[in-house]
Amino acid sequence: MAAWSSRRRRPEAGRILQLTPEGTSLRGLPFPAGASRPSRPQLFFGALVVESDPVVASRMKRILGHLAPERRVVLAPTCEEAEAMLASLPFDLVLVDMQLYPIGQGAALIGDVRAKLPRAQVIAMSDTDERELVLSAFASGATGYLLSDAEDADIAFALRALATGTVLDPRAAGHLLDLVAETLATPERVSTDGLREESGFGACRKLELRPRSQAAADEMRRSLPD
Repeated sequence: MAAWSSRRRRPEAGRILQLTPEGTSLRGLPFPAGASRPSRPQLFFGALVVESDPVVASRMKRILGHLAPERRVVLAPTCEEAEAMLASLPFDLVLVDMQLYPIGQGAALIGDVRAKLPRAQVIAMSDTDERELVLSAFASGATGYLLSDAEDADIAFALRALATGTVLDPRAAGHLLDLVAETLATPERVSTDGLREESGFGACRKLELRPRSQAAADEMRRSLPD
């Protein structure tokens, strides 16, 4: 896996921009002499990474450290340790491995964190974009989804969205757009016992997705990379 770099990719154009420690504009041009550098929004104040793989955990800590120097980043390999950290320290960003053992523990932890810290960003992580795993994360209350097999620069770029919106890997976004389209096509489904099925609507509500039109969902899907 390539080491984290300061290169930033703009997905819509696939363009690579270089930022240097000395100060470089977002278009790759030096700042004029005496000009003040644009301030970056503070992404988080305290982050908790719940990840059982020590290599992935260390990698996420390094990336977060580059994005928000001097901010606290704590690692927890198990749900038990995560609960202990949440009880003793304040966090406004929590990243949770969706493949914690036993299966389903990651989703359960996301629900617990959202209940205790409703204002916190809770980002699900996984090395797979399996549809059911992605939808399970958002149905549990996740506010974003990262794929840990992405390049460091891509993960860093996605995490910068903490300042403006939802942290979402494009591959995971495809499943959510499919869900929105399905919800629009079948606004009410009834199960065999006569109860309305809530799984799809629940995931949409947790993301605060309010479908406006089928065309909008289709347009968003077309903008994603193949």
